[in-house]
Amino acid sequence: MTYLMNGGMWNSQPWNGPANLLTIAGDMKVLYNQRMIDLNWGTIDGANFYQVQVSLFPDFRSCFVDVPVSESDYQFTDAQTDDMKRYWRWRPSVSSGADWLAPWSDVGHYWLDTGAAGEIEVPQHQWVMFDENDVTDIYWFEMFPMSTTVSKNIFRFQGRNRVGTLLSEFLTVKDDVTLMFGGAQYLNHPQLDEFERFNNTKRTFFLANYIISKRGEPTPHIWKVEFVQDPAFTMIAAGRPDLLRGTLNFTEV
Repeated sequence: MTYLMNGGMWNSQPWNGPANLLTIAGDMKVLYNQRMIDLNWGTIDGANFYQVQVSLFPDFRSCFVDVPVSESDYQFTDAQTDDMKRYWRWRPSVSSGADWLAPWSDVGHYWLDTGAAGEIEVPQHQWVMFDENDVTDIYWFEMFPMSTTVSKNIFRFQGRNRVGTLLSEFLTVKDDVTLMFGGAQYLNHPQLDEFERFNNTKRTFFLANYIISKRGEPTPHIWKVEFVQDPAFTMIAAGRPDLLRGTLNFTEV
């Protein structure tokens, strides 16, 4: 799956809509350090129920939450494995479990780590990086860059049963994230210093955002990543070494 997100433009009428965008939260939590989870999304006109799914797997092959709710908000206790990423989605219906008004929403993420020193809540249209071992060491992006996310399927292991009739494939999915700073979206030296600091001293860290997706849906993301290449930028014009442009490439670990 590939999708392009533009930090400056999106439709007020989503493909999954029409939605009441006034109900969309101004902030979304991407890191929890306690097990009471609160998911919320924008209401859809004509919807009386929403089906909500939460899974440890990006393809939702099994879900530990799969419930109909009557509000565009759902709270629950997450008793699953600690220090892992979760994937969640929703879809609206006229009646519980039938008469679907739209397909599944874009997939959101959150991370549960009960040992974390704090929780991270991201405002709309914001990107952030923070230390996986010290969430107080955090950098909020000064600009909202153009970005591309590509999900890759990786077969970790293939094997047959003892009689050789059944082939089992163990599949994982990881994302590659590209951030493009160009045109009106450029870097200044303090920003580059932060990217280089995370690359050189953290090696792996969390990258997160909260966007209004291509279908007008509130969608938070979090990835544990590393840089694919060391950050490298060029001056936007001769004699302006303080203003830079270039591309950052991250891969999920």
